Amino acid sequence: MALRLDTLREVPVERSLETVLYRAAHIPLGGAPDPLYAQPEHGRWPTEWTLYTGSSEAVAWAEYCRNHAVDVTRSDVTGGVGLTADSLSAFAGLEVDRALPRRSLYSLTFGFERLADLTSAWAEDCLHRAGFDLDSFYADASAGYGDCPELATLVDELGWEAMRVPSAAWQRAGEWCVPVFSGGRGSLLVATRLLDAAAPTVALAAATEYAAGGRPAWLGGGP
Repeated sequence: MALRLDTLREVPVERSLETVLYRAAHIPLGGAPDPLYAQPEHGRWPTEWTLYTGSSEAVAWAEYCRNHAVDVTRSDVTGGVGLTADSLSAFAGLEVDRALPRRSLYSLTFGFERLADLTSAWAEDCLHRAGFDLDSFYADASAGYGDCPELATLVDELGWEAMRVPSAAWQRAGEWCVPVFSGGRGSLLVATRLLDAAAPTVALAAATEYAAGGRPAWLGGGP
């Protein structure tokens, strides 16, 4: 069933000065990474240009771990022993980078005119009435990300420059993903590179929520 566009227009939108974190591919030999590079038609919110950002470093790195769980599995820093509650503190600060490509980390400040906040009770009611299954925010790639791709096809018509949405990888109060769409690209005010080339820490990888059956075994039990 198609989503109801008229009901989606009831979702609250706002003007917002938003500072978000973005992982960019590290380019050691050929110049600086591009803080506005977006792979077209890719991920949970596929459009011709969707920049997947997070409200904090933790969200940015956790989304990276969840979406590259196979590489995290191959990056076992414990040498096959695996983490335990007692050993986590010894490994916590190490970077998970044996098979996980390193990334630059940017702070991006946007001055949005129309940011849709999908995290409020009001927005959730609008989404539900529009036919959007709220569990889609946490749906795995194997399930086609639920209704998220369909909603992404409507953002231009709705005039949404960006959205605040729950993070499937870092489910903490006050933390969210902020996918930015082509309508918001020109709203970028400041881009600051915080890290030249880094990888998530073991502590962050261990605290990430992974897709069903996707948690790397060496990380031990979930958060």
